[in-house]
Amino acid sequence: MAYIGKILFVVLALVLFIVALLAAADNSDPVALQFLSWQSSVWPISWWMLLAFVVGVLFGLMLNFYRNTRLRLDARQANKVADNRTRQLDQARADITGPDRDAG
Repeated sequence: MAYIGKILFVVLALVLFIVALLAAADNSDPVALQFLSWQSSVWPISWWMLLAFVVGVLFGLMLNFYRNTRLRLDARQANKVADNRTRQLDQARADITGPDRDAG
């Protein structure tokens, strides 16, 4: 099953590469982006699309890293609380079934 997943991933990556190659070939007109009074240098549209994709991926990775780090810290704290409660429960059980019960 893992082998099929790897093959599907390679096929999907190849299809995406071909689509990106076709998009780059069809969008080779040079443009300059303008925002308020700022104007960028002239690049082909495909470069701007690639830059937007890379910035989006990096932004998504940073958000993912931030969220995963918070979740890991929360899980670590929850595990500490659970371990502490387990120790307290074990201690309470040991106190209930202590040596006083066995003597009678």
